[in-house]
Amino acid sequence: MEENKKVNLNVINVALMFVGAIMGAGFASGREIWQFFGVFGSKGRIGVLLTGILFVLLGTMTAYIARKLGTNELGRIIVPGNNKKISEAVSWFMAAILFTVLINMTAACGAMLNQLLGISPAIGGIIIALLVVVTVLGEFQRISKVFRYIMPVLFAAVIVVSLMVIMSGDRAAVPTEGLKPSPIAGNWILASCLYISYNILAMIPIVATSSINARSERAALVGSGLGGIFLGLLSFVIVNVLQMDMLFAQEADMPMLAYSTRYSEAAGLIYSVILFASIYSSATSNFYGFTTKIKEGPKKSRIVICAAAAAFLLGLVGFKNVVAYMFPAEGYLGFIIIAMIIGNFFYIKKKSKQDVGDEKYDPFNLPEPLIRVTGGSGGEAILILGSEKTGLYDCGMACFSDRLIENIHKVLDGENRTVDYVFMSHTHYDHIGALPYILDEWPHAKVCGSKKAAEVFASSGARNTMVSLGKAAAEQFGSDVEIKADNLRIDVILKDGDTINLGEETVTAYETKGHTDCSMSYLLVREKILLASESTGVISVDNFMYPSILKSYDDSIKSARKLKKLKANYIIVPHFGVLKKDMMDDFFDSYICAAEAERKLIFDGISRGLSDEEIFEEHKKVYWSKKRGEYQPYPAYKLNTEITIRLTKEDYNS
Repeated sequence: MEENKKVNLNVINVALMFVGAIMGAGFASGREIWQFFGVFGSKGRIGVLLTGILFVLLGTMTAYIARKLGTNELGRIIVPGNNKKISEAVSWFMAAILFTVLINMTAACGAMLNQLLGISPAIGGIIIALLVVVTVLGEFQRISKVFRYIMPVLFAAVIVVSLMVIMSGDRAAVPTEGLKPSPIAGNWILASCLYISYNILAMIPIVATSSINARSERAALVGSGLGGIFLGLLSFVIVNVLQMDMLFAQEADMPMLAYSTRYSEAAGLIYSVILFASIYSSATSNFYGFTTKIKEGPKKSRIVICAAAAAFLLGLVGFKNVVAYMFPAEGYLGFIIIAMIIGNFFYIKKKSKQDVGDEKYDPFNLPEPLIRVTGGSGGEAILILGSEKTGLYDCGMACFSDRLIENIHKVLDGENRTVDYVFMSHTHYDHIGALPYILDEWPHAKVCGSKKAAEVFASSGARNTMVSLGKAAAEQFGSDVEIKADNLRIDVILKDGDTINLGEETVTAYETKGHTDCSMSYLLVREKILLASESTGVISVDNFMYPSILKSYDDSIKSARKLKKLKANYIIVPHFGVLKKDMMDDFFDSYICAAEAERKLIFDGISRGLSDEEIFEEHKKVYWSKKRGEYQPYPAYKLNTEITIRLTKEDYNS
C-alpha cells in the first residue's frame, strides 16, 4: 500500500540512492568490475550489458513491492506470500549480509590509504567505521541528504576521470596469460550472474526504503529503473578503462585509482577523493539496512557501535581477499534471494490486480444483510437488517445527519421498520457525531457500546471536543447543520463476547482497544461478517494503510491478532468498506507492520532529540495528503497525531 513519503524523494533522488548503495569501494575502485567483467576481455563487456538490464529489472521489482506493501521490512519485500517464519529467517540473513558490506568497506578504505600514503590499513578502516556510525545514528533522513549532495558529484567525476584515462591512449597489448579470474567465478556468464546476485543483497534495503520515501509511485519505479541504467553506464565506462592495460589492472588492489594516478598526480588525487566518498556512501547505506533489524531503544546506539567495531576487525583480512572470496560466495546465496524477489513481484502484482484492478469491485457493495446508508464523507454508517430487529453501525459526522436520516428512511419506511439498536465502534465525532440526530428521529433505539464509551459521553470536555471538530468538518464540507453533542448515551454496555440478537442474526461484540479505550468490533455470527474497529487498521482512498493509534500500540496489535483469529468471511474496514477476499489474507499482518513502522518513526524522532512539533512534521510527510483531507479534516488529523506522539513518548520513556 502506498502514500507520499517521509523524505519526499524525486526520480533523480531515488536513482542516486540506488547508485550509492552499489557504487562502493569495490565498484568505484574497479576491483569488482575487474574481477567480474574486465578479466574476461570482450565477453566481460557483454556481461556488463546483462548486468545493467538485471539492475533495471530487479530494482523496479523491488520498488514496486515496497510501494504496494508500504514497507521496507526485508522479509516481506523478499518472501512471496508473507510466510512469517521464512520472512523472519530471510530478514536476519539479509541483515548478516549487509553487515559484511561494512567489513568490505573498512578493508577498502584501509587498502586505499595504504596504496596512496603507505600507512597501516587499520587507520583507513577506523576512519570509515567512525563516519558510518555517526551517519547511521542520524537515521534515513541524514543518509538521504548525504546521497543527494555527494552522488551527483561522484557520478560525474567517475565519468570525467575515466574518459580522461581512455583518451590518453595509453594502451597495452592484450595478454594471453597471467589473468586470474576468481576461483569461484571462473567464467564470464557465472561471474556476471554472481555480480548481480551479491549486489542485489545490498540493493534491496536502500531501494525499498527510498521507494517508500518517494513522492509518488512513478518516482519510485522510474527512479529505480534509472538507477539501474546509471549503474550499467558506469560499469561499461570503467571496464573500458581497466582493459587498456589488463596486467596492470590485475596487479593493482584498486585498479581505477592506479590508472588515474598513472595518468597524473592530480587525477589520482581527485579519484582518491571519489573513492573515499564512494566507500562512505555504500558503507552507510548498507550498514543502515543492517541496523533496521536492531530493536529501537536506548541500547541501540551501543549495539551499532559494537557492530561497526567488529566489522573493522574482520576487515583487516584485506580488500583483495574480501572481493575474491566473500563476494562470490555471497553471490551464490543471492540467487535464492533473486528467485524469491521475482516470485514476490508476480505474487504482489497479481494480488494488486485482484484488489484494485477489478472494475466490478466496489468496496461499498456490502454483503447481506448490510446496507450502506452513509450521509457523506468521513465515518461510515451501515444498517444491519436482521429478520426481526434493525441495527445501525455507526452514524458518521453531524454535518451529514440530514442525508443519513433520509437514507435510512428510504430503506426502512418501505418495510415498516425502525432503528432498534445503534452499535458504536467508538466515541469519535466522525463515527458518532450524528448520534444525537438519530436519537431525535428514533428515540427508542438502544445505543450499544463499551463502559468506557459511557464515561466519555459523560465528560463535558469530550462533548466540547466533538462539537469543535464537528464544526470544523461542517465548515470544510459546506454544511449548515447545527452541530450539537447532547443526548449522548449508552443504553447497553457491552463486554468482550456479549451478543445482541436481531432475529436470525446474532451480533457478537469484541473489545478492540488501541485506537481508543472504548473501541469495539462486531461479528455477525451467521455469515461471519466482521465490522472491524479503527484499532486494527484503516485503508485510505489511495490504498495506504494508516495506523490510527491514540491509546496503545500494544493494545492495538493485540486487537488485530484477536480479530485475525475469528477467520471472518468478510471484513468491513472503517472509512474503506469491505475487503476483497484476496486482501483479507494478510490484512491484519499488514496493519501490525504499519503500526510498528509508525511507532518506529516516532521513536526515531525522539532518539534524535526532535521536539513534538518536529516529530509531527515528520509524521505529516508520511501520513497526510490531499486525498486524506477529502474525508478527514486537517484539524482532526493534527489533534489525533499530537495525541499519538504524546502516548508514544510515554511508551519510549518507559
